[in-house]
Amino acid sequence: MNEVTEMQYVRTPDREDVIIADNPELFKFKKWFSDAVDAAQDWREEAREDRNFYEGRQWRNADKRTLEDSGRPAITINRIKPLLNVLSGYQRLNRYDIDFLPRTNDDMQLAQVRKGVTKYIMDRSHYNYEESDVFMDGVTGGIGWFEVGYKWNWEIMDGDAFVRRVSPFDIYIDPESRDKYFRDMKYLVRARWVDKEALAALYPEHKEEIEAQMQRYLSEEKESNEENSKLWYQYETKKIRFAECWYKTTETKTLYTLDTGEVVAELSPEQLAIAPLIVVDSHDITVTKVMLMSFFDNVVLEAKESPYQHGEFPFVPFVCYYMGDDDMPAGIVRDLKDPQREINKRRSQELHILNTQSNGGWITEEGALTNEQESDFRNNATKPGAILHVAPGALTGGRIQRLDAPQAMPVGAINAVQEAMQEMPTISGINEALMGTDISSLQSGRAIELKQKQAITHIASLFDNLRYSKEVIATLLWGRRGAPGIIPQFYTEEKTYRIIGPDGQFNFITVNQQVQSIDPNTLMPIRRTLNDLSAGEFDIVIADTPATATQRTAQFWSLVDACGKLGINGNMVLDILLDLSDVPQKEEIKRRLQQQQQQAAQAQQQQMQMQMEIEKQKKLSRSMAYKDLQLPLQLKLAAEAGIFPKEYADAFMEWSVQQYAAAMGIPMGGQPQQQQGGIPPQVAAQLMAAGGLTPPQQQPTPQAQRPLTQAAINGLAETGQPVL
Repeated sequence: MNEVTEMQYVRTPDREDVIIADNPELFKFKKWFSDAVDAAQDWREEAREDRNFYEGRQWRNADKRTLEDSGRPAITINRIKPLLNVLSGYQRLNRYDIDFLPRTNDDMQLAQVRKGVTKYIMDRSHYNYEESDVFMDGVTGGIGWFEVGYKWNWEIMDGDAFVRRVSPFDIYIDPESRDKYFRDMKYLVRARWVDKEALAALYPEHKEEIEAQMQRYLSEEKESNEENSKLWYQYETKKIRFAECWYKTTETKTLYTLDTGEVVAELSPEQLAIAPLIVVDSHDITVTKVMLMSFFDNVVLEAKESPYQHGEFPFVPFVCYYMGDDDMPAGIVRDLKDPQREINKRRSQELHILNTQSNGGWITEEGALTNEQESDFRNNATKPGAILHVAPGALTGGRIQRLDAPQAMPVGAINAVQEAMQEMPTISGINEALMGTDISSLQSGRAIELKQKQAITHIASLFDNLRYSKEVIATLLWGRRGAPGIIPQFYTEEKTYRIIGPDGQFNFITVNQQVQSIDPNTLMPIRRTLNDLSAGEFDIVIADTPATATQRTAQFWSLVDACGKLGINGNMVLDILLDLSDVPQKEEIKRRLQQQQQQAAQAQQQQMQMQMEIEKQKKLSRSMAYKDLQLPLQLKLAAEAGIFPKEYADAFMEWSVQQYAAAMGIPMGGQPQQQQGGIPPQVAAQLMAAGGLTPPQQQPTPQAQRPLTQAAINGLAETGQPVL
């Protein structure tokens, strides 16, 4: 335990008298804080003035007093607030989601779980509003801060991680830091002005020390020695400054390599007993630890190791314009203050000129006006409808004359104001197209989009820095290898969360769920953890596509346009289009669409089954018709199907026709015979053609040898089977 945790006060016999003891270790932290305050003084003055300009307090008190004393107006035309409001609106409409990319296929499900749990924590922390406030801190004063931590609620005996905004004026960083994102700072101090009662309630064990220090402040106030304690005590509000110093230290740590290949930082008592047998190697490494010192002035309130195991400071910066090294963080407002001052002063001068020209003065002779009439001229001469009285004869005698006639405003003064106004969007990079003030009906949509993209390109670095801050926040929540983040460290109990799945639907998932199963190797019961938040390795990325309604609408119409140009059926991507739209009850529409598609698929399947049944019946019908045919026609169909020689089928058909003709008394071949009851050759040829045969030509030569022998033909005719 650090020595500064010991009581820093000693008691006297009087119980009410507490004497403050010196503490060299505490002096180091007070010196760190004092150095950080001195180093940040210039930035704080500029940042407070930047905020005043945004809020409309743009005149220095001395300048305003001078104008009032001379009777001149102090006009404020706030041209900065609209520019920053447009920038803030663009940020609110272009938020980016945190995503997790698994390093192995086994971690796909855990990646979705991590994404859902992260969104749950962000929603509970109202992160979108906190991010917008930090963004405004950055673009106004140059830097904003997040705090990422864990808070326990004793009433419900449960805790939650949180991400919230911290006032940039409460953070004091190591003045030796040179990194753009302050990754090299050795310490960081958060200092807040609090009531002594609130601090005593937070640390009741140090109530007497707090009271003793307050008595010291009151004594210094009576002695007019306030300079010694102004860093820690506000004499006007009676508040004290509570400081939390987060700092890094290094220490040597021994790692042991066991015979199993495992590397451990500590050995159990059982392992120590047999260390020579199981320890293969050991080596020392230097590790960095984060410590916390809570104090105010000479009172130590708490000194301990950081409660978080990720080994980082629990504060994340968002910088607007900052190059690191000796640069000073700046926001959009910093470079707009001079043009804004010029606009205010020139407009005030214009109004003063108008006021003085409208009442240019009078020349009067002595006695032309009484004192009362002179006062009346001075106060009412320029008022509409004013009636002024003069001495008799003063006007006709020319004893009263106007000094100058009112003149027009100088053109140079008007042009100077216009130039200053035109410089504002040029310097900030937020042009009129992004503000929507110069959209002409003659401009094409492409031209307007190009102007807006030019403005977005100018401010792209701001959103790049914001994405980096969000990535660091996710790293603090989940940690890295060997350094668990807040969620793996504190979210160890079984708990059910409502998360949004990949399809946009709300799902309930139980994390750190203990289940019992059987080891397939040993057949012994083992306990496994489902959806273990401490398992798996992932790469944290910030989505390239903003998760906003504006971007979803743009993607919606882009997909609709692509479907039209490519001829894609809308039913194929209708569910995706619904996800990209903001149509009410789109989940119900998707459910009905899915139900309709299922019904259509079932109907199509039934139709296919019916068609298959019809084809089956047709085949069966053809099979029955084939069996019912006579053998010559069966052979002819078999020959057409290629399963029987065609010449054999033709020969058998010819023989069958001859047999049929002989049975009918119809002569075939040779010269036609004219006899009673015979069929002319033409009719016989028609019969053969009906059977699919070519009528034989009458030739004087003898008949060619048949492909089938007479015995084969007789056997085929008798048995129905060819005998070759």
